[in-house]
This record gives sequence, C-alpha cells and structure tokens, in this order.
Amino acid sequence: MTFLSFLTAAFLTSLATPTPNLHTNETLIPPNDFIHIHNLRLHSQSGLHYLNGINYWSCMNLASSTSTGGNLTRLLTELDQLASHGINHVRIMASSEGAPTPQPFRMNPPLFTALGVYDEAVFQGLDRCLHELSVRGIRATMTLGNEWHWSGGFAQYVSWATNNSRIPYPPSWNMTAAPQRPTPRTGWGAYTIEGVDAAPYDAFTNYANSIYDNKIAEEMSKQHIDIVMNRRNSVNGRLYTEDPTIMTWQIANEPQAADPLGYTGPYSIFLLPNPDDRMFPFIQRLASYIRLRSPRQLVSVGLESKQGEYYFKRIHDDPHVDYATTHVWVQNWGVYDMFDPHPENLARAQDFASAFLKNTSTWGKEIGKPVFLEEFGMARNNWEHVGKEYAYLSSAGTGNRDVYFTSIFETVLDDFKSGGAYIGTCPWAYGGIWRPETQVMNTFDMVWAGDPPHEATGWYDLYDTDATMAIIEEQAKDVRGWIEENDGGEGKGEG
Repeated sequence: MTFLSFLTAAFLTSLATPTPNLHTNETLIPPNDFIHIHNLRLHSQSGLHYLNGINYWSCMNLASSTSTGGNLTRLLTELDQLASHGINHVRIMASSEGAPTPQPFRMNPPLFTALGVYDEAVFQGLDRCLHELSVRGIRATMTLGNEWHWSGGFAQYVSWATNNSRIPYPPSWNMTAAPQRPTPRTGWGAYTIEGVDAAPYDAFTNYANSIYDNKIAEEMSKQHIDIVMNRRNSVNGRLYTEDPTIMTWQIANEPQAADPLGYTGPYSIFLLPNPDDRMFPFIQRLASYIRLRSPRQLVSVGLESKQGEYYFKRIHDDPHVDYATTHVWVQNWGVYDMFDPHPENLARAQDFASAFLKNTSTWGKEIGKPVFLEEFGMARNNWEHVGKEYAYLSSAGTGNRDVYFTSIFETVLDDFKSGGAYIGTCPWAYGGIWRPETQVMNTFDMVWAGDPPHEATGWYDLYDTDATMAIIEEQAKDVRGWIEENDGGEGKGEG
C-alpha cells in the first residue's frame, strides 16, 4: 500500500463514527450564526461580538468517558462556572498525538496514537465538549497542532516521518520525580528529564520545526486536519465544518521561527527580520489548506507575536488568515519574577505588556487585521511559599495577578472602544475546581490542571474561587454594556 493510499484508507475509516445520540431538546448556537469579520471587528447575527475568552485546552479529555480518564461532572460544573462569569469563548486542543512507545510530558490518552488510528472515546469527548459549549453559547478556537511537546505536536509528526526517531525533549515537569508527597500519585514532582535525554530548548525546537520542510510530516498533519474537520458530532449530529460553535480553526499553538537571524530588543525575544524563514511558506500552505475546506469558519495561526513587527505582519498579512494572535508571557520572557514582591517588579511587567499590546494593535491596523490576545497569565504571589513544600500552592494570594489582569483588560478594552485592532482577551488557563493540594493522578497519570503536563501544576491556574474570576466577569459586563450603547447593528445578519 502506498503512503497516500494508506492515508486515504485511514481517513475513510476515521469517518465511520457511531450513530449520533441526538440531544434535540437542547438549544445550540443557531446553525447559520457563524462569526465573521467586518471593519476590524467580529460580528454574529446579533451584532458586534467581543471575545471574553479563557484557555480550557483539556476540554476534550475531561469530556471523554471515565474509562479514558474523563470527568464529565467536573467538565459540566466548570463550563457552568465559565458561562456565569460571562465567558463566551474558549481555546481548546483539537489534536493530541501519541507514539509507538509511552512518551513523557503528554496529554494522555491522546486523540490518536498512530497515523489514522484514533481513540473514538476521546473523539467523542471532543464531540461532547463542543456540544456542551454550544448549549451555553460559548464558541471555540480549535487548535490543530502544537509547537510544544505537551500534546505530541510537530515533534511527533517529525518522529513518525523519520522512522520514529528519538525526540530531544527539553527539561519538563515530572510529577513522579522527587520531592513526592506521602500519599502516592499526588505529586509534587520537579523539572527533570528522568528517563529522557537532556536537550536544550533550541535542540527541541529545531527538531520540531523540521516539519516545515518535511513533506511527509506535513502531509500527516494535513491528514489529521481533514479527519477533524470532516468529523460529524456524535452528540448532536453536526458536521464540524458546519458548526458555528467552532469559530476558528487554528494552525498550531505557538509555532516558532525556524531560521532566526538574531535578536533585538531588551528581552531577547524580538527577532531580526528573515524573509527566508521556513516557517512562512509552511503557515501559508496550511492556512490555504484549511480555508479551502472551511470557507465559513475563521482561520488563525496561533503565533505569540513575540518575534516582532516583521514576523507579525508577514505571518498575519495572508489572505487566508482572518485575524492576528498575540500571547504575553512576562515571566517566561524574563520580564517578571514570581518570587519578587517589590512594586517595581509588577510595574515592569505592566509596562512591558502595555507597550506590547499597543504596538501589536498598531501593526494589526496597518495590515487591516483584528488582533486577539489569546494567551497571557501571571503566577500567584508565590514569594509567600518560599521555603514551603511546594511553590505553587493554591493558598498564595493573587494580588499581583489581579492588578496585572486589570491593567491588561483595561488596555485591550480601551483599544477596542477607541477603534484599535484588539477584539478580545483569553487568559491562561482555567483550572476550575482542581487544586494541587487535592490532586490525584488518574490511571493515565493525568490531573488535568490548567497547566499542561510539561509544566508545574498550579503555576498559571485560574481557580473557580479566585478573585481574578470576578475581574474577568466585570470585564464581560463592561464590554456588554458598551456594545449595547454603541453597536448600531452594523454587521447584523451578514454572512
């Protein structure tokens, strides 16, 4: 069997889903109410649409059966909580890749374990996730790939395409490493590479980014895109490409430049322009591929935009990319220290984020594209836990984070209200009722914290009782009130 014929056979097999268990008594987002863009703004059939979002990447796994590590009771509780706080958008994973042998630091069980071999129970979890979002009026960004290894991502495609070559993992969080709590399978863990060769992050990203010029790996990723986009929801019968609950198909989470020429700027994150970077044609090919298959839904890249103006404009100024994305990570980028309680530390983070948001809004307007802040976060006041058993306990205060989030929301909302390019915010990430103090790894070694499996649990989690959630709710009320007063109905009913 040729490679392409194998792909075709696997694709057709994947579409043989069970007979839908239709829930016709539940009100879904209307079938023709797709979000569209007009004059740098999102619109639904009701009018102007602002994204009060949150990252909830593990939705498909939480929504799957208990036998595959799901927790439907928790899922429904947390989705109700999000809806009560005015959340109308979530960013979720619509992909997770397994391997021939168990791999560390991964979502488990994955959506598919080999090319064309899907775990139907996990796929039905994605069906359930989308259905439950729709009945609450919440739309989704469906992330179809990942630069990072916590879902398998680019690196797994490269490994498959190169005879299952070894992935050079960087140091990642291992919940089974020392120090451990007395009760087995409750953490804490540490950053370690136990059982995995140590590798610097550059070695890992170079390996993952070889997908950009590996035709076999790229075809594998396109095969997955086809399978997901042609899925018919086993809960409500909707074809994914005909479901307006899916606002956006996203190429990948945080694709990285493959050929940086060097760095410029104070935090060594902004890249010198390289017009020959291999990332550009890869993104263009995938954006075109998705647009052809889903003309009524939106397409985004998932770029952090930390690379600077040239990369921002070159990636997003593509006819098949509907809006730009930005991520702001002040600690990860070396701007903020979660163990420093001094006011100057917080002020430095606020100043950096404000300048970043203003610059990217300007760049968005210059290329005529809206901008969505789809990731940002800040740790709790973890200096309170210096010397304690675990730095990320939920008992730490959220004072710095609350001030920082408030400034982020104000900056983005002011930009939106004054005609700037920003169309919403989406903080990272909802941990809901989960807590590190009460966590227990399930049979698949998962706890489904807000932080993904390669990072310390509780680092950036937003909990249901956090004061931060009240700030998010106030933002939602603010923008709803402003839209009611200022939206003259422009864009209503447009396709």
